[in-house]
Amino acid sequence: MTRSFPLALLALSLMAAAALAQPAAPAVYPGPGTLLRLSESAEVTRAPDEVRATLRFEARDATPAGAQAAVNRAMASALEAARGAAGVTASTGAYSTWRQEDPARWVAAQALNLRAGNQAALLELVGTLQSRGLALGGIAHGLSRDSARAARQDAAGLALEALRRRAEAVAAGIGMRVERIAEINLEAADLPSPRPAMVAMARTAPAPVAQAEDITVSASAQAVVVLAPN
Repeated sequence: MTRSFPLALLALSLMAAAALAQPAAPAVYPGPGTLLRLSESAEVTRAPDEVRATLRFEARDATPAGAQAAVNRAMASALEAARGAAGVTASTGAYSTWRQEDPARWVAAQALNLRAGNQAALLELVGTLQSRGLALGGIAHGLSRDSARAARQDAAGLALEALRRRAEAVAAGIGMRVERIAEINLEAADLPSPRPAMVAMARTAPAPVAQAEDITVSASAQAVVVLAPN
């Protein structure tokens, strides 16, 4: 008796491999109609609702342990002060130690990151920390996660509405109507990095002065629209 199972399995394997090797077929939109491909974009402007600051403390000593101990004390004090500032979130950043020559000594440094929705509270804390020896690296404004999500949704809604109006205008211009939207893609651009604030140190006050700028959030929409005769 002839066994045909191995041959049948081999044939199925070859057919499957051939199917996988074929390029993906373009999208098919069944039914009559004219395809219109178009895209639109929109943007919204939002006032920043979050401010961030970066500070740094650096210590020098004859031994690495001495330099590190000074940094640890300064950071512990800074974190304690941040816990007492309403609405301010603090986290420590990079910590490094290296040997410096001429004169020979050890240097240790660590960064402190602050974030808050209340700019006044954060700036007051920054002024306090500066008086304790921390150096201000920068202040930047941005959008909180919830505000960024809402701004993206608003921008996407505007882009979709602009796309719908344009599709209807094109269809009317050629004596047709929009039958349906066969395909649509939405893309929200990445938010810009938090913008550095214009910072000035006031001689009569310990806290810096910062001025924020509005943030632009954009989105785009692409669609395949099926047009039909009136």
